[in-house]
Amino acid sequence: MKPTFCLLLLLLATAAPRALAARTLLIDAQQSRLDVVVKATVDSFTGHLTHCDPVITLGEDGTIKTVNVPFHFRDLVTGKDKRDAAMHEWQQTDKFPDGEFILSSLQPLQPGRFTAQGRLTFHGQSHELSFPVAVSIDHALYAIDGEATFDTRDFGLPIIRVFGLLKVDPMVTVSFHLQGHTP
Repeated sequence: MKPTFCLLLLLLATAAPRALAARTLLIDAQQSRLDVVVKATVDSFTGHLTHCDPVITLGEDGTIKTVNVPFHFRDLVTGKDKRDAAMHEWQQTDKFPDGEFILSSLQPLQPGRFTAQGRLTFHGQSHELSFPVAVSIDHALYAIDGEATFDTRDFGLPIIRVFGLLKVDPMVTVSFHLQGHTP
């Protein structure tokens, strides 16, 4: 065999397993959403994260191996400028502008259903979360859905009270749908 052909075969043989070992899911921002549901005595609301760049890698068998969801708290909007300003003051967004969720494990429960465990960081603090996730795969298309509820007091944030009677529930729920495809 010619040396050039042998070199090409060697390169292909070593590159193919690496290419299969970790693929990044290409997230469709138009089809994906991340919302924060907040209950209050009066005027409950849902905040929507307007921009987010999740990074999800897949193993060679197509299973989800890693998830990293960084976000900027300023990208969370509720539809009311005054409420958004109060939320950023409460969360001290100027001091703590960024947050992140990093998956540590995805344990199967039944086909298409998992328990996700990971670390949420915001307001300068990190805490472990565990929540149910559904993953559906149709050829190269992935849809990942779930809800995680956590207590904002665990992140050093006070309960918001108005006039001593009205309050914002410190338990918030993050609801998400991430959709993407393999390259």
